[in-house]
Amino acid sequence: MAPMVTDFAKLLEGIPAGAWVALSESEDGVLAYAAELDDAIRKAREQGEENPVVLRVPQSPGPFQF
Repeated sequence: MAPMVTDFAKLLEGIPAGAWVALSESEDGVLAYAAELDDAIRKAREQGEENPVVLRVPQSPGPFQF
C-alpha cells in the first residue's frame, strides 16, 4: 500500500519560508510557527497540544530535493 501524501500548501499559506510549523495532531490546523524548532513546539504545547506534527516550510517552492 502506498503511503498517504498530504498537501499542506493551503494550510501553510502566508507562513514564511524556513519557518518551523506545529500542526495539530489531526493535521487540520496550524497551532504555531517560529524560526526555531523548540519555539514552535513550546507554543503548540502552551495551547494544549502535547504531540504536535512538526514540519519546516521549504526555503524555495517546488519538489523536495535530496
